[in-house]
Amino acid sequence: MADNAARREKFYARKAELDAERQGLTPEEYGVYKGSVGSAVQPVNSASGLLIISIVLTLISIGVAYGAVIIVMQSMGLVPVVEGDTESTPVMWFFFFLMFLAPVASWSYYIKERRAQKLRLARGLPRNITESGPSA
Repeated sequence: MADNAARREKFYARKAELDAERQGLTPEEYGVYKGSVGSAVQPVNSASGLLIISIVLTLISIGVAYGAVIIVMQSMGLVPVVEGDTESTPVMWFFFFLMFLAPVASWSYYIKERRAQKLRLARGLPRNITESGPSA
């Protein structure tokens, strides 16, 4: 499974390099991959769109973490257990911690695209670019 993810990451990194080269940009100026290969909807890849997604995912993670705190407090006897509550299992905790990877990945994509946007603006290029080319 990790091999498949690494292969997919290399595939998209190579597509980003080719698209950047075609547009006359360095990979740093290009940022995150702008294409929609294998996507049913147009991806969000502008810095502002990635910022909104990152904030939403962070807020969701905070809500889930709040729920986890309640579960821990119930197991410690600090909060009364309501009839019908499920007990936490190792599988639940695994997916709980796995869920926090989404905001981390989202923020890393935002940072990468924001740096690329600053480089493009410094060079006098448009703020946002697409797979087909620069746009205002």
